[in-house]
Amino acid sequence: MIYGNTKGVKRVTLETLENLITDYDKNAFVDRELLATVAEISGKLNREICVYISRSGRVMAIAMGDAGTVELKEFSLRRGSDRFSGVRVIHTHPNGNGRLSDMDLSALKHLRLDAMAAVGVNRGETTDMEVAFLEGNGFQGFYFKSAEMADDDKILKKITELEKDISVGAESTEAVPGTAILVNVTQNANGKTELSELARLADTAGLTVVAEVLQPKASPDKMFCVGQGKLDEVKRLIQTKRADYVVFNNGLTGSQLKNLEEATGVKVLDRSMLILNIFARHATSNEGKLQVELAMMKYTLPKLLGRGKELSRIGGGSGSSFTRGSGETKLEEDRRRLRRQIFELSERIEKLKSERDLRRERRRKSGVKTVAIVGYTNAGKSTLMNNVTKAGVLEEDKLFATLDPVTRKIFVDIKKEYLLTDTVGFIDNLPHEFIDAFRSTLEEAAYADVLVHVVDASSEDRFRQMKVVDDVLESLGAGGKPTVIAYNKCDLVPDFEIPSGENAVMISAKNGKGIWELKQKIEGMLF
Repeated sequence: MIYGNTKGVKRVTLETLENLITDYDKNAFVDRELLATVAEISGKLNREICVYISRSGRVMAIAMGDAGTVELKEFSLRRGSDRFSGVRVIHTHPNGNGRLSDMDLSALKHLRLDAMAAVGVNRGETTDMEVAFLEGNGFQGFYFKSAEMADDDKILKKITELEKDISVGAESTEAVPGTAILVNVTQNANGKTELSELARLADTAGLTVVAEVLQPKASPDKMFCVGQGKLDEVKRLIQTKRADYVVFNNGLTGSQLKNLEEATGVKVLDRSMLILNIFARHATSNEGKLQVELAMMKYTLPKLLGRGKELSRIGGGSGSSFTRGSGETKLEEDRRRLRRQIFELSERIEKLKSERDLRRERRRKSGVKTVAIVGYTNAGKSTLMNNVTKAGVLEEDKLFATLDPVTRKIFVDIKKEYLLTDTVGFIDNLPHEFIDAFRSTLEEAAYADVLVHVVDASSEDRFRQMKVVDDVLESLGAGGKPTVIAYNKCDLVPDFEIPSGENAVMISAKNGKGIWELKQKIEGMLF
């Protein structure tokens, strides 16, 4: 089988290339007859052709494509920080220029190839050839005016020599851990804003964003979510940016995930998977960890394809292990196991919910008032909580820095006190699996006597964020609760004015401005 863009290529030509997939002299960097045949076909088709050769001299695969888009297939060979992949790639440039491009060098790094060689082709004949190797943070290579006269012994010895020294600085030559390309397929006018929020999520998850792709499209492609043209763009970016993740703002089906990972050769996540992974990193309490695990399992179940790929991707935070397998019998076994674990986790969380309900009932009978801090993620809720109570809640300029609710008692006066709870932040398109799994925790807002809705006044997107919070509160049965809006970060927007008719105050949770006024409002609403 010949990989890549074979559309319009005659069957006899493909068969000629397929016949080249065999064993050759391992002491030759590339067999000259093989190279001559590939060059002739490359010239006739005006397409680049890649030949993948193992150290034993076997041609493992051949791929073709238009100049600049030839697919560089990643092989699952021996890989590691102390050695190369064991595969070299020789590919043609039908424009007659045998110099390596930036994309060629990126592929060399990303795939950790033994060597990458470009051969110029002019009227079906080979011209010059350039060969490059990885060396530390950069490259080393040879240039031959004639591909026919390339020094095989010199090239192969250089591969052996460089691999012996690769342990020094090897990590820097691999794809940077945690680099990601973001993709958003939407017709919404705020598509770029959505990408900005996705970038914040990626940063919180420990990923470094190296590129963003926005495709205005009425409906996502059923196979890849993006169209074929954008998919090719993403694949090129993976090579040139050395990315090892592609993160979609869209929700992806199990088949889309599978298709995308096979097409790109890197791990693919969607928005919900990214959020769930963040929850897994930030959960600290036993209940929080159980809720995250349950949310992950509920999200995974409908996507289970029997290959176990999705489970392995998001299972790290849960501590669970799943047996992988293919075939209908194994698939059903995986599904049954997952359903059983979901049932068992749900029962454990239900028990914790009963205990939480009991504590709420005791508070109600004792007459203790409760106040819940709610708001969009990263609005400054935890900073406010710490300023008011000195609770020591984690404060970070990250999304979902606080996952487990924290409650502290506030003394106002003799016989006047209330409980203040910091809740998890909300976000647009919050996975419904999260809502279901965390319902007992989120219901702190539903049972509160007063809500403090913290809003990031410096955000240009604050009105949409406020609506998201209101919608989630409504779904929890907390809509219409007595609420005071705390417009936070007012020190960053000195000209900000509270909209007319709102029960609100302007604060800076960081420096304490407006906190006294906020406490006065809360006390006035409670007592």
